[in-house]
Amino acid sequence: MDELRAPATWTTPTEEWDWIAERLGPFATSVTSVVPAGFSGYARILHPAEEPATGDRLVRWSEVARWSGVELRPDAHFHTVALPEVRPEAPAPWRSQGPAQGRLYLPDADVLAEILRRHTATPEECFFGLWDGYGFAGVPFVAVGSPPAAPLPDPVPPAVRHAQRLQLPERGYLCYRGPVEAITATAGLGGDQTANLAWPADRAWFVASEIDLPWTYVGGTIALVDEICTDQRLEALPASPTDPLSRLEDWVDHLVEEATAELIGTDHVVIDTSRGSVEAWLEHPTRWHSGAIRTERVGDNGVRGSSGTPLHRSQDLHRAARFVLLHAVLGLVEE
Repeated sequence: MDELRAPATWTTPTEEWDWIAERLGPFATSVTSVVPAGFSGYARILHPAEEPATGDRLVRWSEVARWSGVELRPDAHFHTVALPEVRPEAPAPWRSQGPAQGRLYLPDADVLAEILRRHTATPEECFFGLWDGYGFAGVPFVAVGSPPAAPLPDPVPPAVRHAQRLQLPERGYLCYRGPVEAITATAGLGGDQTANLAWPADRAWFVASEIDLPWTYVGGTIALVDEICTDQRLEALPASPTDPLSRLEDWVDHLVEEATAELIGTDHVVIDTSRGSVEAWLEHPTRWHSGAIRTERVGDNGVRGSSGTPLHRSQDLHRAARFVLLHAVLGLVEE
């Protein structure tokens, strides 16, 4: 497993980085819960619906929107355009499980670095954060009957692995430093992973690829945002610091609400959508035993999935069932 790409080097946090947490809002609420508040402009770089490495070619959200006939609005999420209420006649232009979460598409990262370099006085002195939950070291898979494999070497030096992390709300990050182009320095560690956080020493901008989002936020000057949003090599939209991180189309909300009522009332429901179906079974919890919600998902992209969620008597049954069904429906088009 490769080390960081030169000239990037691992490092540990300093007190000078405290400004990041001080300017973040409540976790998982709005843009400024991911990117610090105080920048004059914000942009959202959309991760491709499909990359050449996971499909036949590059597919952007705009192509998905043309297929579905749903406008790609500034507040659109991927399911907004990928899960239309009415099934289009043409086949869907992508077959993967949707945009990658928590990382930039490598060519997009290179373009972004080129742009970012022009908007900081310290392009050679930048800092980066990599979520500490990625399993870059461990035991590799081996064929049944083969001898046990030796653990993979940890690419993170012990002095960094066991030192203080950059701690932000609900997230910890291993850190490294280098020029702005080092945003892709971790790509060789596995999965083409790019830095989850990036900022220059002069704090002129901040980049965040939150691990649960299929896009990357950038905060900076109005000029930087304009350049990002007009560069034809990227697919990016302007954002507002108060934009929520989640949204749901009214018809999806109504569909899931009706399905939740049916599941609770009959212990079984089938949800048909334009991109596949979800079937769910409910086992009610009792005084003596936990219950469960089991789901089977069959997507038009050929991906099938199943899950089981335990239920306890103390839980709000409607709320728990709705949560499970919603995520199963959105899982037809997203990771």
